This record gives sequence, structure tokens and C-alpha cells, in this order.
Amino acid sequence: MRLRTDVTGVGSIRNLGPYEDPTVISVILTTYERRELVESALASVFAQTTAAYEAIVVDDGSTDGTAEFLRQQPVHLVSVPHSGNPAVARNAGLDRARGDSIAFLDSDDTLRPTALEDLSAALQADPAAGFAYGDYEPDPARSPLLPPAGDIFDRLLESDFLVTGAVLFRRSLLGAVGRLDPNCSPAEDWDYWLRLAAQTAAVHVARTVIDIGITADSVSRAPGGSMYAANLRVTRKALNWCLQHRPASIALARRIHRRSMLASARYHWHRRAIAQTVRDLAMVARVG
Repeated sequence: MRLRTDVTGVGSIRNLGPYEDPTVISVILTTYERRELVESALASVFAQTTAAYEAIVVDDGSTDGTAEFLRQQPVHLVSVPHSGNPAVARNAGLDRARGDSIAFLDSDDTLRPTALEDLSAALQADPAAGFAYGDYEPDPARSPLLPPAGDIFDRLLESDFLVTGAVLFRRSLLGAVGRLDPNCSPAEDWDYWLRLAAQTAAVHVARTVIDIGITADSVSRAPGGSMYAANLRVTRKALNWCLQHRPASIALARRIHRRSMLASARYHWHRRAIAQTVRDLAMVARVG
């Protein structure tokens, strides 16, 4: 795919000229201080068997040479002030995406060569599906059950089995689903998948589409109980949505929210944060 480079006057965005070929898929890659890793992630995008894509890279204020490297690559480069919040960076990428479908990619992960082609083909084959997802490696919690398709909201609420980079969704859903919620970080992806599943059916691609890496600075290892607090926000939002729109899932949503509160209480108890433990348990009692 060929593109015309256009450098704006503000100096924060590069390569925003129109593509000569149709843009079917927007890949939004976010990174911070990962000069070596982002090169591997980008190489996996450039190696895709489909040519109908655009690569958008959002740099979250790196100072390690990442931005300088990216300026030499055939990508849309979006530079934002450092926030440390993946939702903020991904939203900046969404603002620039022009593809018919969209995929996010973390800079410590690499796509398999046919990933975009496989996911896109699954969407094209199932017009009723709003997003497609594939398998990933390594998968330490691989379930013997068949991955769900169609309405996967309940299964997804029970467990976030989707992986960023293994999901491709239709751009047309953005009006209903909206942007990622920075208040749910570092579980903003789970919140987003739930909101997608609340609006549309899913289709599963039964092959590995991505290799994931969990580095020391991964947000999945966020310190200080951040993940517990984020899970509470996500499950509270899901419960509120079910109360208004999905009565059949209210009991499940209450159970999952209670589970998140108990997990938070256990974390704070082991940290000897007694006051927060009491608050967590009080919330459990209120949910009933």
C-alpha cells in the first residue's frame, strides 16, 4: 500500500495523506519507551498478507528514541503527552482511523502474518457479526470449552478471554460503542469488549492470530491494586447496563461485581489496608 506523506504544522502527526488504495483495516499500535519492542510489533504489521491496511502508531511521550525511529516508518505517527493510560492513547488513534474495521495492538505483541486477513475474512463471511476474535499464544488458561460466538456478553462478563490485538471490529460500531473509558484503565479493554458484545454478535477465528508478551512494564502488572479498582469500575458499569437493558443477565452481573469486590477486599486485607477492606466488604453487602 502506498501513501502520500503529509507533515502537519503542529509537528505531532505524520503521514496523514490519503491512501491510493482502499483502506480496509486500521491497526492502532500504542507504545511508550519501547524502542526495540515497537520495531518487532511494527514488523509484524508490515508482514501481513493483506495490503489493505493503515498503521497508526500512538507514542505516549517516549524519550528513548521511539519517536525518532517511528518518524522514519511508513505509518501515521500520533504523538501525545505522556499519560500512562492506554485508553487515552488508543482514543487518539481512533480519532485518526479511516479503515472500515479497526484493530488495536500493544507494542510488546506480534501479529501472525495472516492475522488481519483471517479476522477480516471472518467478518466478511458473517455480516451479522460486529467483531471477530482469534486465539493467541501463549494461552495459560486455555479452556476445553469451545470459544463462544454470537452473543458472547455473558461469557465475556464471567471472564475476559479476549486479547488486545486478536480482535477486529467494524468501524460502524463506533457511534454506538464510543471511545475507550480512561477511568477503567488498566482494564479498559475488558470494558470495551463488553460494550462491543452488548451491541453486536461476535465470530471466532479458530487459529492463533497473535503472540503476546508480558513485559515488566505491562499495564496488566499495574501496581498498587490498580487492576482490582479497575475491575470494580468495569463490573459496576456492566451491572448498571444490565439493570437498564439486559434483565436476563442481572443476576450474573451482580455475582461478577461481588466477585470483583471480594477480590479487592482480599488484596487490601493482605496489604493491611483495613479501612479499604471494610469499605470493600460494605459494598459487597449493599450489592446483596
